[in-house]
Amino acid sequence: MKGEEEFIAVVAKDKESQFEALRVALGAVLEDHKVDLYILNHKLDFDYMKKICEDCDEEFKDNLEFLTEMGGNLYSNVKENEEYGFKILSLEEIMEKLKEYSVVIPY
Repeated sequence: MKGEEEFIAVVAKDKESQFEALRVALGAVLEDHKVDLYILNHKLDFDYMKKICEDCDEEFKDNLEFLTEMGGNLYSNVKENEEYGFKILSLEEIMEKLKEYSVVIPY
């Protein structure tokens, strides 16, 4: 609802959705919502992002940083994503955590 802060989880479950999921998360943050991003079952794929646009990989990294600066959290079940600031959780922990949100947006 307009005017009410929501607690939103944006969940990307494959590399094809990671870029758009982050864009949606940023849009929600700019609307003054509390937003966390989840990347499930894959390592961030910057080569794939370069196929979308020339600078999309750098834009993605910058946007991850901006999301965290705005109070968002980054979660993943893939250990390799830890190097990009993601907190690593098991799928079971993620399933429990998702119950905390007022809105879950799956990609």
